[in-house]
Amino acid sequence: MIVTGGVVITMDAARTIYNDGAVAIKADKIVAVGKASDISHQFKGATQIDAQGGLIMPGLIDAHNHPGQYLSKGIGDDVGILQWLYERVYPYEAHCDEDDVYLSSLGNFVEMILNGTTCFCDPGGYHEHALARAAKDIGIRGILSRSTRDLHSSSYPLPDNLRETTEQAIERGAKLVEQYKDGDCLRAWFSLRVPYNVSDELCVAVRDLAERYGVAVHSHVCAQDGENEMSVERWGVRVLERLRQLDMLRPNLYLVHMGWVTDEEIGWLAENDVKVAHCPSASMHGAYGNISRGTFPKMHKAGVNISLGSDSVTAGRTLDMFRVMYLAACAHKDATLDPHAFGAHAALEMATIKGARAILWDEAIGSLEAGKKADLIVVDTRAPCWHPMGDPVRTLVYSGGGDSVRTVLVNGRVIMRDRVFPGIDMTWLTGEIEQRSKRILGRANISVTSAWPHL
Repeated sequence: MIVTGGVVITMDAARTIYNDGAVAIKADKIVAVGKASDISHQFKGATQIDAQGGLIMPGLIDAHNHPGQYLSKGIGDDVGILQWLYERVYPYEAHCDEDDVYLSSLGNFVEMILNGTTCFCDPGGYHEHALARAAKDIGIRGILSRSTRDLHSSSYPLPDNLRETTEQAIERGAKLVEQYKDGDCLRAWFSLRVPYNVSDELCVAVRDLAERYGVAVHSHVCAQDGENEMSVERWGVRVLERLRQLDMLRPNLYLVHMGWVTDEEIGWLAENDVKVAHCPSASMHGAYGNISRGTFPKMHKAGVNISLGSDSVTAGRTLDMFRVMYLAACAHKDATLDPHAFGAHAALEMATIKGARAILWDEAIGSLEAGKKADLIVVDTRAPCWHPMGDPVRTLVYSGGGDSVRTVLVNGRVIMRDRVFPGIDMTWLTGEIEQRSKRILGRANISVTSAWPHL
């Protein structure tokens, strides 16, 4: 198969762009990338996908996303993070069964593919096998993990069926990793849901198991004002200092949100090659402060490897990674009064090759290069918003949108062609999503009302 005729943004080490380029694919891998004339001559008779008037680029990596929360869309609007978590998200999760998580994940992955995302990284939920089944049915690539925590507070109580002992949390997390650790399209990691819900014993056990299995540990850390103070009150030290004392600051530690860190702590991240995921849409939607604090440009300058995530449709309200790239590229300029903070090229790197490195998968995905997996998208640039084109990367990030994605390949397989999913009845899917969401929220006694009258 040859995808040909478009501008190829490779994201290789030199960041090569072929203005009239092509990508040749055999089975699940890329075998050649270059000028269209050279590729067509070398691979005569191959099936062609016409990308004329478009961009050919790596599939986007949503490096922090909760697929199981898709049916909770709207419950996180205009409320504080603690109210959202303990009065809405956790009760929602507690009232979801396997079928709910399957449908939630199916809708989540369809929306991801429609917006050009070919790989997700799930920080941990429940009924992960249902999530995995949905991923396989759609054909998306991703990383699973099981929500893991063993401490519970009377001030912020968890639903009874989400509570686990240390031994249960370890056993259930390890079982998932064991099943998927060698997967081709699906892999599994360990999760520490949030630091103030996990004991030192659980942290150390997960640290050692992750090293044994060669996987990472995914955790929400330093996301909000007051989190470090809670850690000091309970453990006597700030969050990252606690993780440092537990010898967790390693290249396979993956920390999300991370706005509330000090300059010294940024140095620890860089020194130990700790990976960080940035979710600008969630921070802005939920008022976390991870942009206004001005720490992400400092991390970037220090050499910390940063990826991008949408978080979830209830946290950030969008799965469109084009929008997330725009926010990452622009929001920090305003917060720091620096027009050079991040920018379009850095944002695209975070959503592709740096995202792949962050999730420990850059040997196979994140760029269009011979030998890598054939995960790519064709973006239609014929609409007026794309012209005049100028620099295609800046135009993509500052003017583009996920609705311009035309065709998506994952692992060499065409998942969506001309915005059509083979075998997916969209009318059935959207109708079922509406009805099942109402049933779950009803069981969980979660009510979301409009601020304006509906007649």
